[in-house]
Amino acid sequence: MNKTQDEAIFELNTKWGETIQGMGGGWTGIPNLLLKKQGTLGLSSTELNVLINLIRFWWEASRAPFPSPEKIASEIGISSRSVFRTLASLEEKGFINRVSEPGKSTKYELNGLVEKLKIVKNSL
Repeated sequence: MNKTQDEAIFELNTKWGETIQGMGGGWTGIPNLLLKKQGTLGLSSTELNVLINLIRFWWEASRAPFPSPEKIASEIGISSRSVFRTLASLEEKGFINRVSEPGKSTKYELNGLVEKLKIVKNSL
C-alpha cells in the first residue's frame, strides 16, 4: 500500500510524538542504503554524522545546502576544526563538492554521495 504524504507524516508523529517534531524539528529523509552500507562506502561515524547534517539542510534537489561548519559542530557536539577536517575528508573521498563564492556561504553539493549510492545499489 502506498501512503500519501499526510499518512506518512501521521505515522512519524505517531511513532515519535508531535512534541519532538514541534521543537523546531521536522523530518529528514535519509536513504536506508546510506545507513546500511556505511562500512562499504568507507565512512567513519563522524563522516556519516556530518553527511546526515548536510542532508538535513538539502531542502531542494536543485539547491545545494550551505550550513556553516560551526553550526554542525555545535549541534553534533564536536569542534569546528573536526567538522572542517571531516568536510575535507568527504570531499577527498568524492562524497561532496565544496563550492565557494566570494561573499556567500560555502555550498556543499551532494552529487558524489548520490552517485556512490547508485554504484553500491547496482552492485547488490
